[in-house]
Amino acid sequence: MWKKMRHGVRSRLLSGVLLFVPFGVALLVMRWLFRWLAGFLQPVVKKGISGPEVSALFKSVPEMYVTIGVSILSILILLFLLYLVGAIGQLVLGRRLISLGERVVMLIPLVRTVYSATKQVMEAVSVPDRAAFKSVVLLEFPRPGFLAVGFLTGHIQDRDGRKYCKLFIPTSPNPTTGFFEIVPVEAVRPTSISVEDAFKMIISGGLVSADIFGSLQGSQLER
Repeated sequence: MWKKMRHGVRSRLLSGVLLFVPFGVALLVMRWLFRWLAGFLQPVVKKGISGPEVSALFKSVPEMYVTIGVSILSILILLFLLYLVGAIGQLVLGRRLISLGERVVMLIPLVRTVYSATKQVMEAVSVPDRAAFKSVVLLEFPRPGFLAVGFLTGHIQDRDGRKYCKLFIPTSPNPTTGFFEIVPVEAVRPTSISVEDAFKMIISGGLVSADIFGSLQGSQLER
């Protein structure tokens, strides 16, 4: 019981870390941009209101009000920059620049690992729960005796009416690549694991793992 509880706590902690990494990276970048903007604007504003052509009313403004005004202006500029980056990102040129930037990032060993894991987690969590992946299943792959996690994408029938499952078997830790297999229905074992939990398990290489065998629902899939 203690071992099971410890395993559950560790899995949830790792899952929380994987989910918070993208948000933490985004917050750090936003914080750095805000501080840079505020540090750049503060002396400019002070110099502007201390000039001889400025009225005495502006010269008598307290330091605290100047700091608040600079902070608000920095936030507005930051929001505008984010909007501008998003607009550029929707254009073909923007996508090419982003792709080039990603290739540069992927050349840096440590940054490459963090960025790749962050992007995969965001893609796995953000894709809706999906017409593409109907459920999570187990099957013997790549040979008998080995179990692999697969995603059911649909069913087909042969001329004799025999049913087959269309399955995508992702690779770990990069679930964007994998194998497409057409497998007899009776060879597929359905589970109650959610698509998100399966993605977390694949991306983490099993460190964040669901109770696979406890989630088995039966020996055969129905259409």
